[in-house]
Amino acid sequence: MGTISKETVSKIAKLVKLDVSGSEEKLVDNFSQTIKYIEILDELDTSKVAATYQVTGSINVFQDAITGTATLTKEQVLQNAPKKERGLVEAEAVFGEERYA
Repeated sequence: MGTISKETVSKIAKLVKLDVSGSEEKLVDNFSQTIKYIEILDELDTSKVAATYQVTGSINVFQDAITGTATLTKEQVLQNAPKKERGLVEAEAVFGEERYA
């Protein structure tokens, strides 16, 4: 692969909602260089290298469940909600124009 086109850079920018107008040529060079490095790494034999899932040595740590603590009732939650519909908190859609309640 090695190189990437200006059109591909524009398409990627549109997908991630970035305005790159005027910077396409620089990004073509950056992306192409990154792809070249990945191709070099892809040639390495890693068959004898153990998979690495994390490098900190941390393990999952969970907090004990806290029971018997006060919680808000549905009515209390709804009285503080800026928008509500059909007994639920209404929120703006994150993706697209859909409205969920």
